[in-house]
Amino acid sequence: MLTKYFKPLQALLFLCCCLVLTGCSSSNTKPTTIKIGVLRVAVAQERKMLQSKCRQYGMKVQFITFDSGVDANKALLSNSVQLATMGHTNAVVAMAARIPVKLVWINDIIGSNEALTVRRKAHITNWDSFKGKSIATPFASTSHYSLMMLLKHHHLTGKVRVLDMQTPEIVAAWQRGDIDGAYTWEPSLSALTDGKVMINSRSMAQRGYLTANVTLATNSFINAHPNILRTILSCLNKVHLQFENDPQELYLDAAKSLSMPTSVIKKQIGTSQWLNTHQQEAFISHTFRTQFFNTAQFMWQQQTLSRPISRKDCAQFVTVRFLNSGGQ
Repeated sequence: MLTKYFKPLQALLFLCCCLVLTGCSSSNTKPTTIKIGVLRVAVAQERKMLQSKCRQYGMKVQFITFDSGVDANKALLSNSVQLATMGHTNAVVAMAARIPVKLVWINDIIGSNEALTVRRKAHITNWDSFKGKSIATPFASTSHYSLMMLLKHHHLTGKVRVLDMQTPEIVAAWQRGDIDGAYTWEPSLSALTDGKVMINSRSMAQRGYLTANVTLATNSFINAHPNILRTILSCLNKVHLQFENDPQELYLDAAKSLSMPTSVIKKQIGTSQWLNTHQQEAFISHTFRTQFFNTAQFMWQQQTLSRPISRKDCAQFVTVRFLNSGGQ
């Protein structure tokens, strides 16, 4: 996912799942300050936990913000950040571009908070009536991938006008009546008033086209600070376990810190699935690497990658080595 739209609200899409870790000093020197950039505002509880844990390594924590996964990849390429969160489609781009990073954590499997919505006045009643319609989505995003898979599934490839728009542009085009529909995520999804949801990403995942938000770590950081990386992932695991056992507590925490209704926060999280470390190890090994490869194959066919990707590339890029269960 990538967007600049309504930063205070977009923070809630996947709550505490989105991290970027940046050192102030060069890659050859142990950083004294860890800058954790977030695409969305993290839960205060997670921030306190990370600050406390990193303090044990003599490091301070400072939180910063990235506007998009594209920007995160640029920062990874320049080695100005050590960890970055993005949609898994942007992670595929990073792998194809040979950015020296590994995928080390799955923040969430995207659910109902990302969906295809159509304008009721467009008279789209079934999949066949999509022919000739204009559907907007941010290209190279998880929404774009889901939309293209959907069109392929219903034999609509080349029969629908797919427009590349960022989320603010999508909302503006919707309000002007310039588009018939959009595949996007919260909060822009809720801004498409008087629309009809045709399908969401949870249903797409059930069809075999899952999308996810993930965290990448640079090889230099992994090699220099493996224990700090394990500590960060351990903190994320605790929050994932809390969400699994008592999601209401996280909803209330975020609602209080952002002065927003709990119902709005819950909607923006949607049905995203947060996996703990043990679940991630099995999921990555048996499902996600294959999905990652399939995504790469599709993106290569769409000419959005710089080179073709092999299964071996994906196996080397997506690692469970730093999960607490100690997988390889």
